[in-house]
Amino acid sequence: MREDRIVLRGRVISGLGEGAKYVLIYRDIIRRYLGIDPYPGTLNIDFGKDLSDILASISGRMIPPPHNGFVPVIAYRGSMNGLTVYAVRPCITRHGWNVLELIAGVNLRERFGLRDGDQVEIVIYRVF
Repeated sequence: MREDRIVLRGRVISGLGEGAKYVLIYRDIIRRYLGIDPYPGTLNIDFGKDLSDILASISGRMIPPPHNGFVPVIAYRGSMNGLTVYAVRPCITRHGWNVLELIAGVNLRERFGLRDGDQVEIVIYRVF
């Protein structure tokens, strides 16, 4: 029997500076599909390895695009220091498979006092 969760360790990195814009564009649909009012921004984590096989083995939730010209996003339910987070992976992204973007109802950098280079542990649940 497989474990019901996967523990991943990585380090905080700066993003592309576009997370806030896209979270705001997808905000209403994120509320509907994930049940959270997302903070407008993402926390980017570099796990130092290709996560594509791991993510393919997990049950994510497909979030449809809010408008024409946008792409679906797959969300994976998880936790960080006991707080519910969602790892989101747009179907088209400039990030490699080693990077996940996290969203939550709070600013994760502020909540946990994180800076670039800090090591973090994320739990991702296999079933959404």
